[in-house]
Amino acid sequence: MNILPKPFRIEVSEGSFAFRADGKVATDLPVIASLFGGADAGSAVKFVKGETEWDYVLRITSKGVTATARDDEGLFHAAVTLLQLTGGSLEADLPACTVYDKPRFGYRAGMIDVCRHFYGVETVKKLIDTMALFKFNHLHFHVSDDQGFRLRIDALPKLHQIGSERKGTCGDGKPHGGYYTKAQIKEIVDYAAERYIEIVPEIDLPGHTRAIVAAYPELSCSGKPTEVASWFGIHSKILCTGKEGVYEALDKIFAEMAQMFPCKLFHLGGDEVAKLEWAKCPDCAAVYRREGLKNLEELQGYFTNRVINMLKKYDKTPVLWNEALNSGMLDKSAAVQYWTTDRPSAERVTKAIAEDGRKVIMSRCNPYYLDYPCGMHSLKAMYKLEPADELGEGSEKGILGVECPLWTEHIAQEKELFEHFYPRALAVAETGWSPKGVKDYADFEERLKGVLFLLDRRGVPYVPVAECNPGKIKSALSAAAFGMKMQRGCDPTSARNWRSM
Repeated sequence: MNILPKPFRIEVSEGSFAFRADGKVATDLPVIASLFGGADAGSAVKFVKGETEWDYVLRITSKGVTATARDDEGLFHAAVTLLQLTGGSLEADLPACTVYDKPRFGYRAGMIDVCRHFYGVETVKKLIDTMALFKFNHLHFHVSDDQGFRLRIDALPKLHQIGSERKGTCGDGKPHGGYYTKAQIKEIVDYAAERYIEIVPEIDLPGHTRAIVAAYPELSCSGKPTEVASWFGIHSKILCTGKEGVYEALDKIFAEMAQMFPCKLFHLGGDEVAKLEWAKCPDCAAVYRREGLKNLEELQGYFTNRVINMLKKYDKTPVLWNEALNSGMLDKSAAVQYWTTDRPSAERVTKAIAEDGRKVIMSRCNPYYLDYPCGMHSLKAMYKLEPADELGEGSEKGILGVECPLWTEHIAQEKELFEHFYPRALAVAETGWSPKGVKDYADFEERLKGVLFLLDRRGVPYVPVAECNPGKIKSALSAAAFGMKMQRGCDPTSARNWRSM
């Protein structure tokens, strides 16, 4: 049966049910009715609340269909499973069976970077809509970086007036910008909530903050004017750790973002911090001496923990990229998102799970980063990655779930955005949902082909499955082309772009 992610268990019975995909169903949930022909209490296809140990139970007999779940989210998951079973046909004979299903991990996410290239509300909603059809339940929303700050913060208006606009991209001389109003964020958050997806905002700190510093130069170490970055790579214009004004400004940002994003999780970044200005800053030096810190990693640890304590009053759980563990002093309440591929980082994450009870999101760059082409991060490689394998025995207890990030340095058009996301993200969707130990790539690929009609119906482009696992020659050519593209986009005055290494 073409169901993706693969359900926990299916019991096949005798007979079938003649199902009309454009027919109405018995439900009081508009989002479920919208997947079919509308709502009708007298329909033989019923969605009902009931006690069950499963996320949902979907029972198909010759007389009708009954979906049972404890809550609305479970009923929605049953609805998308039923929709997949139709295979895109308006008249489908569904095999009699009972589907018992529940997720493996509680966190199943994709990520969109709207800083390097800005995408409007409708594009974000289209991504949310399609993710929900495959049982994702979080969208990581990267809204602040060197190349743009994408939110309106009323207490700090220069963030959108100045920080959301750059003069060009990689020397093209074409201005690029955009930001979301509070009304637009509410529209996105509400749309996602209707589809049982939570929006996890990220404001990257203390690095990747050149757009913030361009808007408010006094928040940097030097206080000198700078511009929103028009090149990629790692920039040294970052927030100062020793100026109280930095923490006051961040608290204002947090206060407004906490109102915009009700999700419990709040991402604070913490990756790729070029500490060059900290090393010569008298304000940072004063903190260094006062706190008895041993090195600049501990200075970042001080900054991060102070920011986390500020965030706690808004009842948020912080998430940071795994470099935040490097200081050895990260607040134990923080979860980390594992993306790097070096052995020392993996060992730190494993230790944090074992000793601190740290929670971890698996987003290993290779192969989960979707900005890479299929020739570098193939569909098969993404499918085969097991979240706990790299972190060792016993680490699965600390894994919150999985996430496939999509960075947009070189993805400027909606068509490219979706072609990078689909169908590879669906391999991650299956890892996040389906039970451990049942992976079979050939089976996955066949089921995948059978559910892509859900994207076709919505006009969402994707890479053909046959092109998702190119051979050695095509992969080598793809990698070379990607490397050249990344080098051309890297600021010649800054560090090399990390993703070309």
